[in-house]
Amino acid sequence: MGTRPFGIFVNSNNSIYILSRQTNQIHIWQNENHLNPTKLILDSLSSSYSIFVTTNGDIYIDNEKNGRVDKWIAENETWISVMNVTSHCDGLFIDIYENLYCSMVGNNRVDKQWSNGTITIVAGTGVEGSESDMLWSPYGIFVDINLDLYVADDGNDRIQLFRLNQRNGITVAGYGSAHVTIDLYRPLGVVLDGDQHLFIVDNSNHRIIGSDENGFRCIFGCSGESGSTNDKLSSPVTMSFDSYGNIYVTDYSNRRIQKIVKNNICGKKFYLITFKGKNRVYLLLYSIEIREFVQTNYSSNLSVNSHQCYRRSHCRLLNCYCEIIKIHTNEKGDYTIISHSTKDLVGYIYENNFTLFDLNINKIESHDNTHDNYQFKITLYRPANSSFLLIVTTAQELQQGQFSITVHGPSNASMQHQSRFNFF
Repeated sequence: MGTRPFGIFVNSNNSIYILSRQTNQIHIWQNENHLNPTKLILDSLSSSYSIFVTTNGDIYIDNEKNGRVDKWIAENETWISVMNVTSHCDGLFIDIYENLYCSMVGNNRVDKQWSNGTITIVAGTGVEGSESDMLWSPYGIFVDINLDLYVADDGNDRIQLFRLNQRNGITVAGYGSAHVTIDLYRPLGVVLDGDQHLFIVDNSNHRIIGSDENGFRCIFGCSGESGSTNDKLSSPVTMSFDSYGNIYVTDYSNRRIQKIVKNNICGKKFYLITFKGKNRVYLLLYSIEIREFVQTNYSSNLSVNSHQCYRRSHCRLLNCYCEIIKIHTNEKGDYTIISHSTKDLVGYIYENNFTLFDLNINKIESHDNTHDNYQFKITLYRPANSSFLLIVTTAQELQQGQFSITVHGPSNASMQHQSRFNFF
């Protein structure tokens, strides 16, 4: 597919449509024949981002070069222009009434062109922001059968739901959601499956998020780290389901498309098919065991009633407020601990013994405020049925404020505040 694969669409016949932004072509793998693509040459196409295919085979793409959305009419194999835009469409969607939606990252809004040609703004104000009626660099979009609009609000690290004819959005996942969901970092893709469950391409966490009746969970790339091995992604952008529930995802920085097939026989297994190559298409098949990661949440605040502690060269004497949290894990595996706050936070991990007079003594791991928004992120392996201590403090002296902790791992992790403790 060359460099920078972005848009992908799988239709009801399981034909795969992929935009090659390097060659300005649409590659089509028809009827699950992954080895012999048919190519459509697009002379007027330039660096297109998004693609949508209707049930009758018509293809919609954004044409950034000419400031418009174009339509390939399958019946007579011709191209026509169907919508003029002032910013490229990073998300395209055609609803059940053949209305066209364009998510314009440069304009911080989503436009809807009705079937009669009228264009209205259905999400965002055109100015970047984090209020309920605003968007910041929107990318992927999805419109359900009720004409409710889901938007991957990239700059706000959230997924926004705009009910039909409502300009104030509801945060259904990510930063600012009314109920604890899951943390997102630059989400770019959003899709609903046949059961109306939400799936998210969490770009800068390099993973795919899914939901069910129990809430949100990571379903692939769950380490949160980028990579090029067959169990990792690197800056994924868009995804699409086929009729079997398999997931196709554009693995942007790895320059490939990956297919993730879930097989419930003999446990949860995934198989990945990788399309890769400059002048040829290669088919590679892998079989690996994947664990679904679970998220646990904890909230508290640092105040004058908190313990006080000392960090070398940062807090003079005992001038940093800190909280001690005991974390217990039931299953063995890697656990990732991430902080969230408006303050710069630092985390320290201990097996048991520590001293508040110097947090660096006996620590087994620590991380300063170099993660997203000056937070800490610590990943460590834990044996089954084991406990450890986390101390949360601030990067600066005498700072107070609310914070929360999320733990991602193979099982739930219980977290308890420790008001009494033994230290040396």
